[in-house]
Amino acid sequence: MYPSGKNILLINFSLLVRVRIVNVIMLILAMYISAIYLFDDEQNILENLKNIKLHGIVFSSALSAMAGYIINFFYDQEKDKVYRPLTTMMQRFINQGTALRIYLLFNVISLTIAAALSYRIFFFFLVYQFLIWFYSHKLSRVVFLNNLTNSVLMIFPFLALFLFYENFSSFIICLAIFLFLTILIRDICKDLDSSRYDDLFNYNTLPNTLGIIPAKIILDVLLCLLTVVSFHLAFEPHLYEIRLYYLLTGFLSLCVFISLWFMNRYFIRILIFMIKFWIFLGTISLLFIKGNPLPLHF
Repeated sequence: MYPSGKNILLINFSLLVRVRIVNVIMLILAMYISAIYLFDDEQNILENLKNIKLHGIVFSSALSAMAGYIINFFYDQEKDKVYRPLTTMMQRFINQGTALRIYLLFNVISLTIAAALSYRIFFFFLVYQFLIWFYSHKLSRVVFLNNLTNSVLMIFPFLALFLFYENFSSFIICLAIFLFLTILIRDICKDLDSSRYDDLFNYNTLPNTLGIIPAKIILDVLLCLLTVVSFHLAFEPHLYEIRLYYLLTGFLSLCVFISLWFMNRYFIRILIFMIKFWIFLGTISLLFIKGNPLPLHF
């Protein structure tokens, strides 16, 4: 018996929710903006966007990320039923067997695209997909290593853009550290928010393993590091046009450093949302930079 049009619509909706389509769209947007920034020559932007390898890397990253969200839900579904009941409810129209087949399909298509580009790009995405699975299967329950691994995986697609550059500028490395610290701080904040659910399902996070106070101390250390990196980037000549963003990041980090100790779960959730918005704002701000393009080599 074939599914009705309404059922097909619900299945597609469930799939879009499961692959976190909004996050994936943001990833694609961020990668293209980063690529345009790296090739920021007004006469060559269109030429750079004609680079097939650039599009291949972006879409391989997007497919791998969507597959990652599917497999992560597969391992975390019991916790998500309690912690994210609305999101879980919206995904009920697609069964696990179908979801796993789509997971494999996305990974295969991603690797096929990567293999068509370069054997090095193929192995890069093979490693990326393995790390996503290994994180979901094992590392997501290992204290602090789960935060570190998840943060690395979040910036991993951008490494695909940077890995084949002949020269790595120091400010690009600082930008990567800035993004890593921001994501890591957000991830630990999410653990603070979900600590009581993590206890129920045996997830070893910083708050429920070391305690809330040690977790906030670690957050404060990370906020201090983020402040230092932010002020360094604010005085980086290549980022002159957007130095206000990094100055504000430094000052806001200092504010959170103090106010963190007075935040309840409700304000932690607001902070998580603000960090997501701030990452998006930082990505958009790259469009206003007039830097020198770096040569790309595959």
